[in-house]
Amino acid sequence: SSCRLKCLAKRSQVDFEIEFFEQILSRNPNYVDALRALGQLLAEKGCYRRALLVDQRLAQLQPANPMVAYNLACSHAVLQQVPEALDALRAAFENGYTDIEYLLNDPDLKSLHLHAGFKKILVELWHAAPESDPRLV
Repeated sequence: SSCRLKCLAKRSQVDFEIEFFEQILSRNPNYVDALRALGQLLAEKGCYRRALLVDQRLAQLQPANPMVAYNLACSHAVLQQVPEALDALRAAFENGYTDIEYLLNDPDLKSLHLHAGFKKILVELWHAAPESDPRLV
């Protein structure tokens, strides 16, 4: 089946990995590590709506995980869904997310940077952080 091999050769590694994780999830839809990998691959490929669905599923499975909430915020932000992004970012903060520097430099959150709600979250995060970031003063 050289036709199948040629077809596979034309597909990117990311496409192959997406299909791989989708097959795993078809058998075990709650497999968190597979969902996490699939969400990252979909975002990397620019399939933001599909990545959002994966991140929403992860948030259902792990509602107290700060990185899950952070990734959900990123998915909403790249789709210009500002209120939802801010809600998810607040959930990340409330569940222990503390990486201010990464938050400030994450291109996925760029659509939030000028929003008052984003600035409010940053101020709250800064006040809660043991070593406050002088850029926020």
